[in-house]
Amino acid sequence: MADVKTSNNMKGMAGEYFVCAELCKQNILALLTPKNNPLFDVVASNPTGGKAVSIQVKTMGLENKIGWKLGKDILNKKSNPRLYVVLVNLKENEPNDYYVFKYDTLSDRINAVYSAYLSKTKRDGSQRKEVDFRWIDLKDLTTNERKQKNSWNLIIKALK
Repeated sequence: MADVKTSNNMKGMAGEYFVCAELCKQNILALLTPKNNPLFDVVASNPTGGKAVSIQVKTMGLENKIGWKLGKDILNKKSNPRLYVVLVNLKENEPNDYYVFKYDTLSDRINAVYSAYLSKTKRDGSQRKEVDFRWIDLKDLTTNERKQKNSWNLIIKALK
């Protein structure tokens, strides 16, 4: 059988299931939303159902060693303190990495990364042009963000 690349849809679904599994390990009830929900992929609740958060999941596939590609809509802050983003870095022979952000915090970081990109000229000296997507690469994560790798504390605290 020919080697088939995993589709972006399948990578995204894998990331969502992995996030649910990791949250369940933390005694948090995590449920996938119906496909194509425009804002979030997972709803997570404490065991009593007294508090809940919504989580958007962005997954970096196995062949991607650089970072996460996102839509421009990530720049639209939501002013929702119960909305989170989990960046999933899928790994083949080791545990996945997870980076948890409040949605608006990640929005600000991605805006800063993109602004820095636009402020630099191309190798030929010409100005960079607007592109229809945004990104955050592993190299763009701050020291504090790297220290938070695989920490679910932001979500755990929100559900207490």
